Amino acid sequence: MQIAQISDTHLTHRGGLTEANFRCLIAYLNEVARPDVVVITGDIQVMHPDDADDRAYARSLAGLLDVPFRAVPGNHDVGEPAEHPWAGLRVTDERVAAFEATWGPSYWREDGAGAVLLGVNSELLGSGLTAEARQWAWLERTVAELLTATPVLLFLHKPLWQVLDERTEQQLDVDPAARDRLLALLDGVALRAVGSGHLHTYRHRRRDQVIEVWAPSTAFAVTDDHERRGGLGEIGYVEYLVGDGVVEANFRSIPGLTRTLGRRIPQVADAADAALGAAGRPPG
Repeated sequence: MQIAQISDTHLTHRGGLTEANFRCLIAYLNEVARPDVVVITGDIQVMHPDDADDRAYARSLAGLLDVPFRAVPGNHDVGEPAEHPWAGLRVTDERVAAFEATWGPSYWREDGAGAVLLGVNSELLGSGLTAEARQWAWLERTVAELLTATPVLLFLHKPLWQVLDERTEQQLDVDPAARDRLLALLDGVALRAVGSGHLHTYRHRRRDQVIEVWAPSTAFAVTDDHERRGGLGEIGYVEYLVGDGVVEANFRSIPGLTRTLGRRIPQVADAADAALGAAGRPPG
């Protein structure tokens, strides 16, 4: 089984480089890689979860894929549960409902050849919302149905494990209490990979029987110190190969992608400034 994980596409109906890179990647997946399924791990639209035009346009672009795909939301798609959410954009049941009306369920199960893929809405974890309670109930039912020997690959937007030793104002990873609850729930199955996005960084790290994978962005690089996080600040996607109970993951770059910083892309910079300005925060 071959799975392509793409993340942090930051698409907008205003076009620009993020769309050009996305179209380049779609063509490669359709014509060359031909994965069995594509998983999109959030921050699909450019910046603001309430921009219905961006959401609809991003969905239309994803429809160019010739292979099946599934999506989980990121903080720019539904907001986030952090104490200090970026631009004040907190996750709400209404924002999750808007995402699901366009993309389908924000958490899901996909059975493949020799593996089970689970998608989880990381922006609900620790939120206290009604939608979070529904997701936990679904997770408990779903995990109880899984065969213990079948490899499980978990996909979500925010990294499951803590990214940095020090605390940061912006939430970089899943709420610790929710992380522990989720790992305890999955303890009885053959969890073999956890794929996330959010950091615009590729990293591959083994945690006992599990490979933790941070997917790069398809859209742009960020200015964070990738070496301090132990990752690669390039753009591209992650290819997973599953066979005989073994899961492998590798970074893939493709010809034609243009790497630059997000603030150098006018459509991204304008959308970020607008969101921060609406929140009463200085742009940048």
